[in-house]
Amino acid sequence: MGLLQGRGSRADERRPPLSMSALLSATLRSPLELGGILLSVFVAAVLASPLPPVFQPIAGLLLAAIPGMLLLGRARRRLERDQDEDDPQEQLPR
Repeated sequence: MGLLQGRGSRADERRPPLSMSALLSATLRSPLELGGILLSVFVAAVLASPLPPVFQPIAGLLLAAIPGMLLLGRARRRLERDQDEDDPQEQLPR
């Protein structure tokens, strides 16, 4: 699956990494990822609200960060796939 291999498992090492602004703009343009991130923040706030005030920020951050990272990873893979489709010349074997 390549999850633990990191960036070394990519076929094209020459491509520069995606910028955070490109990733966030793609996420904001996708209603599914944007809704998922907003929903995860809302659920994290609701689940953390009965905790003592000292634990609320920590629990809320952990509860919102995990689904947010998964959704940003999905947006990153979609952006990389779109870049690969836009640049077919780079994929040709030499």
